Amino acid sequence: MRGFLLGLGVATMVAALAAALAAPLAAQTGVPMDRDWDPMARDFNRQEGGADGPPNPLPHGLVGAINSVAAVDRELERRELSAKERGSLLMHRAMLNLTSGNQAQADRDIERALRTDPTLKYDLLASRARDMAASGRTQPAIDLVDRALQDQPGYAPLITTRGQARMMQGDYALALADFNLNADTSDVVRRLRAQAYYTNGNYKEAVGDLDYLLQTGSSVSRPIHLVLWRYANNVKLRRDARGLLTSDLRSYGEPEAWPAPIARFLAGRLTVGELEIAAETDKDARQSDGRCLASYFMAMDTVRQGNQARARELLRLTQARCGITHFANWAAAAELKRLR
Repeated sequence: MRGFLLGLGVATMVAALAAALAAPLAAQTGVPMDRDWDPMARDFNRQEGGADGPPNPLPHGLVGAINSVAAVDRELERRELSAKERGSLLMHRAMLNLTSGNQAQADRDIERALRTDPTLKYDLLASRARDMAASGRTQPAIDLVDRALQDQPGYAPLITTRGQARMMQGDYALALADFNLNADTSDVVRRLRAQAYYTNGNYKEAVGDLDYLLQTGSSVSRPIHLVLWRYANNVKLRRDARGLLTSDLRSYGEPEAWPAPIARFLAGRLTVGELEIAAETDKDARQSDGRCLASYFMAMDTVRQGNQARARELLRLTQARCGITHFANWAAAAELKRLR
């Protein structure tokens, strides 16, 4: 089994597991493939600047948080668990054993998890590839995924990870090709596809995906995030972006928490200075690259007004403020190319 992991030995797997479960790295790069209770599959909102709950929430079972080896053991006694659920629980127990210094038991749990659910090794490879891409090694990440796909063709987490790495490279059309394969069965992938459509200039298609997520009440992103990105698409479509945003806020709600101040700025109810202060002082904004997201939507407001020179300045500021995994970074890079 160990030699079968394309050179990723158990020691490296343990490190990858720990990295995947640690905040904030998992918050920046994790892609939940519709496995909401899995700690390796959470915090998707952070990629677009959200701050929902603690940075590394614990998985929950029938009797509460699974926060100890004993709690995992109780969950494993349930007969109705699928192979995927059982394998993920074993991986979580491996993490708990690892943090308590029980390396031998962690290794045994990993081996057992891989026997229970052989696809877990590809989840770990996908996690490793996302970490590589987040550190700037996008092509090695894609190469790693491609090798894994030779062994497990069509595996959705691998394909989605490759799409994310391609977005970081600026290969939006190729990223779209990856996201198209699973967007109809995963809201996570549909959300990523909406962003790929936007960066590729397919604004109507992006609005279609955002509308679907809003109208179905998907939990993949908070409505305020979807509303903000719909505003950006409407700017590019030369629609009444401000009027449509105001309507969206009435329909889907205007929360007090970040990034709602961005929406209030775009609606004309906050000044640039007030938005910058909010981005620097709001707790949720500080935890989620708020200044990054704020500068991007300030740029889109200037695009709406036709001030391309100022928009370019703000887009370059966005790139300086944002990590390469952030949606706003991808969007700023694409918009700068279009404004040349």
